[in-house]
Amino acid sequence: MKILLKTLLLLIALSLVGAVVYQNLEYFMTRNTLTIHIEKLNWTWTTPALENIFYIGICFLAGLFLSSVKGLLVKLDLNRIIKTKEDEIKALEEKNNVLKTELEVFQHDPYIKKGLEKKESALQETAIDQQ
Repeated sequence: MKILLKTLLLLIALSLVGAVVYQNLEYFMTRNTLTIHIEKLNWTWTTPALENIFYIGICFLAGLFLSSVKGLLVKLDLNRIIKTKEDEIKALEEKNNVLKTELEVFQHDPYIKKGLEKKESALQETAIDQQ
């Protein structure tokens, strides 16, 4: 359903653009030249006479190209950030596993276990006293 809706909206947008171009065909088919003149260098360059629609198309394609390059650069940067974050997560998981094994060692040691039980009972008594 979503694909059908997107296709329908694309066809509506293209038909509107086509209608605007068709109604203003005289303007879009007018030939113009562009001139670049740099006085300090005494340099002048003139483009060949092209229809206005070609200039609009060239600008559209240049914008499409620039936005694609920018999107690619952003994607590469985000991939780099994701890779560093995954490495950090992996290091933290390894540290977590080491700490868990150390905790298991402490919990199974009888001398430390007695100390932990005393602390837990003291904490429970203070909690009961506070209520």
